[in-house]
Amino acid sequence: MNSSDEITEMKQKMEKMEKYIKELEDHLKKYTNNNRHLKYYENNKEVVKERTKNYVEKLKTENPEKLKEWRRNYYLKRKEKNMQNENTSV
Repeated sequence: MNSSDEITEMKQKMEKMEKYIKELEDHLKKYTNNNRHLKYYENNKEVVKERTKNYVEKLKTENPEKLKEWRRNYYLKRKEKNMQNENTSV
């Protein structure tokens, strides 16, 4: 094979791969970042809240340490944000 044949072959492979990537991205868009998720949570707000409440209640009995960890992390992040707000406002 000469170099021009190799170049054309590589270009064809590259085009084929670009097409394949595009197809995969289009397929993935169906499942991520669409408005269906938002609509579901808007329409089923109470159901989602109830599930979350049940999960937290279950977690309280089964793994209270995990709940403590989440609360501590929340506290630390909130404290950090407050410190940043104080620094920017001064």
